[in-house]
Amino acid sequence: MSLKDRKHAFLNVLAANLDKGVRDEVMTFWEEKYSTRPQFGVSAFLDELYSKYSIPIKKGQLFRELSRATMSAAGASRPERASALEPDATEVIDKNGLVVYQALQDEFTALAKPADRMKITKAQFDGIQAQNQYDSTSIRNVMEWLRGGPKAMPNRAELGLLRKLFNLGYVESCHLYGPVKTDQMLNTALQKTNNIPEAHITPPVYFI
Repeated sequence: MSLKDRKHAFLNVLAANLDKGVRDEVMTFWEEKYSTRPQFGVSAFLDELYSKYSIPIKKGQLFRELSRATMSAAGASRPERASALEPDATEVIDKNGLVVYQALQDEFTALAKPADRMKITKAQFDGIQAQNQYDSTSIRNVMEWLRGGPKAMPNRAELGLLRKLFNLGYVESCHLYGPVKTDQMLNTALQKTNNIPEAHITPPVYFI
């Protein structure tokens, strides 16, 4: 995917989430100062954006929307998934997708302090048990996966359940490090996971 395509996807998200009164000014400001930085300088850009303007959408949510847009645009060049950039939460993720999820989880938690990794996993473990909108067997399989690691990976799982699982870890990380540091961790984990072969079929942004 070209840089032009990524910039277009990025600007589309900004346009959809900014009030008309500041939209043009902010988009010009980003293009002039941040568009040439690695990964478009998302974290630094958002810090400056939220210090200068009143933005209705939460910073962490906008970060994820921007990351999802640019990475999904990259996935558009993969013909096997070109028609499924935004899968429904009820979609069943197969073994390939679970490998991607495991890689994303591992990359994300690896960026936490060793003493905090167990706290993140415990928050996921405790939180997933409280979910009642998912099949009990699916939850049990995911809990066994959390206990046993990759060797206990199930054969399939609902996308919505996996998104919830990752979000529980993300929220716990926000409590530990704050949203800015956590967003930096997320961005790094997404970039690294996007490079594994399995991500050509199941992009890691599916899980955020």
